[in-house]
Amino acid sequence: MKKSLIILLSFFAAACSKKLETDTPSFDVSLDPARMVSDTFTYRLGDTTRFRFSGTIGNIAFYSGEAGKRYDSRTSTYKLGQLTLSFSSKAESGTQVNTLQVLATNKLAGLDSVSVMNAEWTDISTRGALATSATVVPFGVADVTDLVANENDSLFIAFKYSGVTGSQQRTWTITEFTVNNVLSEKTVPLSALSTDVAYWTRYGNVWSPANGRWTISASDLKITGGNSSASTNTSWIITKPLYAGRVPPDVSAGIKSVNEPDKAGYAYAYPAAGVYRATFVAFNHTLDEEKQIVREFIIKVTP
Repeated sequence: MKKSLIILLSFFAAACSKKLETDTPSFDVSLDPARMVSDTFTYRLGDTTRFRFSGTIGNIAFYSGEAGKRYDSRTSTYKLGQLTLSFSSKAESGTQVNTLQVLATNKLAGLDSVSVMNAEWTDISTRGALATSATVVPFGVADVTDLVANENDSLFIAFKYSGVTGSQQRTWTITEFTVNNVLSEKTVPLSALSTDVAYWTRYGNVWSPANGRWTISASDLKITGGNSSASTNTSWIITKPLYAGRVPPDVSAGIKSVNEPDKAGYAYAYPAAGVYRATFVAFNHTLDEEKQIVREFIIKVTP
């Protein structure tokens, strides 16, 4: 009995330790040979590029070669281009001046009020235009690349509001806020109001009345000034850390999954003239193993 148990346990151990293997895909792609000039397949803008498949494959992914959809950029990288800041503002109520500052830093010792207010901030208010009335004024596109050390650095943008007692305080509204890393091949968004609602942080030493603090929505940042008897109010709002040179991976389009039948081909219309490296990745996989085949084509789209 004991010997039988040992044999049985050995059998199960061997079964559990066996690697789940898969087969290398059998996959080929072809295009109309009449379209080939040298090693490039040429199309006119508006044409449909028709790729023909052969073989049996579990999964197929397609990288068109457009910006954001390139096989060579399928992993995260760090690359610093030009960092740009833009937004629009309007200032309502009262006549107090110099009530809004636009600040930036790459050095925050912590995210508590003391650390934020005592940090080495650079005043970038004059790198663009701020409103002086209820008329919305675009700040412009400000270059803030000089405020980071390299592609691995981070950046914080802050709006600092100062209202004083004795006269009607200003009400400020910030809209269309964006920070981008502009590369030659694409623009990487680092921050926008619509995506970062949950990531803005407010600081201040006086919030009286209660609405004398920044409010955040997907469309604007706003601070409402008090009347002439309201307390002097200093209120900050800052972005999340903006990782200056972080470039997220390019993405592919899923053409086929393992649960779908084999496909005869794929049609794609390029939206703009240019030269593209179209890449198909065919792969089979298990929990333990993946095997793939890559097929690439140079596609030229003329106006």
